[in-house]
Amino acid sequence: MDPMLLTSTLALIALVVPPEKPRPHMSAAQLNDIATILAHDEGWPLGDPDYTLDPMHPDTDDGFDSIGIYKKAHLVRMYSIERSTGEVVDFLRGCEVFRFDDIKSFQSKIRQQSQAPALTDQQLAAKAGCTKLTVVNTRWVH
Repeated sequence: MDPMLLTSTLALIALVVPPEKPRPHMSAAQLNDIATILAHDEGWPLGDPDYTLDPMHPDTDDGFDSIGIYKKAHLVRMYSIERSTGEVVDFLRGCEVFRFDDIKSFQSKIRQQSQAPALTDQQLAAKAGCTKLTVVNTRWVH
Protein backbone atom coordinates (compact mmCIF):
# COMPACT_ATOMS: atom_id res chain seq x y z
CA MET A 1 0.00 0.00 0.00
CA ASP A 2 1.20 3.50 -0.81
CA PRO A 3 2.57 5.15 2.38
CA MET A 4 0.88 8.48 1.51
CA LEU A 5 -2.48 6.77 1.11
CA LEU A 6 -2.01 4.99 4.43
CA THR A 7 -1.13 8.26 6.17
CA SER A 8 -4.16 10.01 4.62
CA THR A 9 -6.46 7.14 5.59
CA LEU A 10 -5.21 7.13 9.19
CA ALA A 11 -5.64 10.91 9.40
CA LEU A 12 -9.25 10.58 8.20
CA ILE A 13 -9.99 7.82 10.70
CA ALA A 14 -8.56 9.97 13.50
CA LEU A 15 -11.01 12.73 12.51
CA VAL A 16 -14.00 10.39 12.34
CA VAL A 17 -13.45 8.60 15.68
CA PRO A 18 -14.33 11.01 18.48
CA PRO A 19 -11.89 11.09 21.39
CA GLU A 20 -13.08 9.31 24.51
CA LYS A 21 -14.78 11.83 26.76
CA PRO A 22 -13.72 11.66 30.38
CA ARG A 23 -16.56 10.91 32.74
CA PRO A 24 -17.57 13.79 34.98
CA HIS A 25 -16.07 13.77 38.44
CA MET A 26 -18.12 12.31 41.28
CA SER A 27 -19.53 14.67 43.85
CA ALA A 28 -17.85 14.87 47.25
CA ALA A 29 -21.07 13.48 48.76
CA GLN A 30 -21.02 10.44 46.44
CA LEU A 31 -17.33 9.80 47.16
CA ASN A 32 -18.02 10.11 50.88
CA ASP A 33 -20.97 7.68 50.66
CA ILE A 34 -18.96 4.97 48.87
CA ALA A 35 -15.96 5.46 51.18
CA THR A 36 -18.20 5.19 54.24
CA ILE A 37 -19.68 1.90 52.97
CA LEU A 38 -16.24 0.45 52.20
CA ALA A 39 -14.71 1.70 55.46
CA HIS A 40 -17.55 0.02 57.36
CA ASP A 41 -17.07 -3.19 55.33
CA GLU A 42 -13.36 -3.23 56.18
CA GLY A 43 -13.88 -2.31 59.83
CA TRP A 44 -12.37 1.20 59.93
CA PRO A 45 -13.71 3.03 63.02
CA LEU A 46 -15.07 6.16 61.31
CA GLY A 47 -17.04 6.96 64.47
CA ASP A 48 -13.70 7.59 66.22
CA PRO A 49 -12.85 11.33 65.99
CA ASP A 50 -9.23 10.43 65.12
CA TYR A 51 -10.48 9.11 61.74
CA THR A 52 -11.61 11.38 58.92
CA LEU A 53 -12.51 11.09 55.24
CA ASP A 54 -11.07 13.61 52.83
CA PRO A 55 -11.45 13.74 49.03
CA MET A 56 -8.16 13.91 47.14
CA HIS A 57 -7.54 16.34 44.29
CA PRO A 58 -4.71 15.08 42.06
CA ASP A 59 -2.90 17.35 39.61
CA THR A 60 -3.64 15.08 36.64
CA ASP A 61 -6.85 13.26 35.74
CA ASP A 62 -6.19 9.52 35.65
CA GLY A 63 -9.86 8.52 35.35
CA PHE A 64 -10.21 7.87 39.08
CA ASP A 65 -11.79 9.93 41.83
CA SER A 66 -10.16 9.28 45.19
CA ILE A 67 -10.91 9.77 48.85
CA GLY A 68 -8.66 8.94 51.76
CA ILE A 69 -9.21 7.68 55.29
CA TYR A 70 -6.90 9.54 57.63
CA LYS A 71 -6.01 8.73 61.22
CA LYS A 72 -4.77 11.89 62.94
CA ALA A 73 -3.95 13.41 59.52
CA HIS A 74 -1.99 10.31 58.34
CA LEU A 75 -3.36 8.46 55.30
CA VAL A 76 -4.26 4.88 56.24
CA ARG A 77 -6.45 3.89 53.26
CA MET A 78 -7.30 5.29 49.85
CA TYR A 79 -10.37 4.45 47.79
CA SER A 80 -9.96 5.33 44.10
CA ILE A 81 -13.12 4.90 42.06
CA GLU A 82 -12.79 4.36 38.32
CA ARG A 83 -15.38 6.82 37.01
CA SER A 84 -16.57 4.76 34.01
CA THR A 85 -17.01 1.43 35.80
CA GLY A 86 -17.34 2.21 39.51
CA GLU A 87 -14.59 -0.25 40.34
CA VAL A 88 -12.66 0.72 43.46
CA VAL A 89 -8.94 0.22 44.01
CA ASP A 90 -6.26 1.33 46.43
CA PHE A 91 -3.13 1.70 44.32
CA LEU A 92 -1.35 3.85 46.88
CA ARG A 93 -1.40 1.32 49.70
CA GLY A 94 -0.90 -2.04 48.03
CA CYS A 95 -2.69 -2.51 44.71
CA GLU A 96 -5.97 -3.80 46.08
CA VAL A 97 -9.42 -4.01 44.50
CA PHE A 98 -12.55 -3.91 46.65
CA ARG A 99 -15.21 -6.55 45.98
CA PHE A 100 -17.96 -6.08 48.55
CA ASP A 101 -21.57 -6.96 47.68
CA ASP A 102 -22.98 -3.68 48.97
CA ILE A 103 -21.22 -1.59 46.29
CA LYS A 104 -22.34 -3.76 43.34
CA SER A 105 -25.50 -1.72 42.69
CA PHE A 106 -23.44 1.50 42.67
CA GLN A 107 -21.04 -0.07 40.15
CA SER A 108 -23.91 -1.28 37.94
CA LYS A 109 -25.42 2.20 37.95
CA ILE A 110 -22.11 3.82 36.96
CA ARG A 111 -21.58 1.32 34.10
CA GLN A 112 -25.17 1.83 32.94
CA GLN A 113 -24.68 5.61 32.84
CA SER A 114 -21.30 5.42 31.09
CA GLN A 115 -22.19 2.47 28.83
CA ALA A 116 -18.75 1.06 29.74
CA PRO A 117 -18.12 -2.65 30.30
CA ALA A 118 -16.50 -3.80 33.53
CA LEU A 119 -12.72 -3.96 33.26
CA THR A 120 -10.90 -7.25 33.66
CA ASP A 121 -8.60 -7.44 36.68
CA GLN A 122 -5.64 -7.13 34.29
CA GLN A 123 -7.09 -4.00 32.63
CA LEU A 124 -7.92 -2.41 35.99
CA ALA A 125 -4.46 -3.26 37.37
CA ALA A 126 -2.79 -1.69 34.35
CA LYS A 127 -4.94 1.43 34.61
CA ALA A 128 -4.08 1.71 38.32
CA GLY A 129 -0.36 1.24 37.62
CA CYS A 130 -0.18 -2.16 39.32
CA THR A 131 1.16 -5.47 38.06
CA LYS A 132 -1.72 -7.29 39.77
CA LEU A 133 -4.51 -6.53 42.22
CA THR A 134 -5.27 -8.29 45.49
CA VAL A 135 -8.98 -8.70 46.24
CA VAL A 136 -10.29 -7.23 49.49
CA ASN A 137 -13.74 -8.58 50.36
CA THR A 138 -13.71 -9.21 54.10
CA ARG A 139 -13.60 -7.19 57.28
CA TRP A 140 -9.98 -7.09 58.41
CA VAL A 141 -9.50 -3.92 60.52
CA HIS A 142 -9.92 -4.69 64.22
